[in-house]
Amino acid sequence: MNCPACCANAEHFVSTNDGLRIACPICGEYDVASSVVATEQLRRLEPDERIDVLNKAKRCAQPGARPMITTYLLASHIELGGLATTISD
Repeated sequence: MNCPACCANAEHFVSTNDGLRIACPICGEYDVASSVVATEQLRRLEPDERIDVLNKAKRCAQPGARPMITTYLLASHIELGGLATTISD
């Protein structure tokens, strides 16, 4: 399967938090919340926007913790970018 952020070939695992655990050779290891997966919100973003959201998740993660893309991070990214209608459609 492909990495949800950069579309490179990556490994996907079901994580313990009911989402996806991604191991990408380009983006590294991170999680995607089940609510993001279910609503396909991440797929609706442009490639550079997906990378921006992942980078924000990496900055927000506690030291040593795996970054997680959540609906909160997506919503804040969309509001800042003025794309609120993209997810609400």
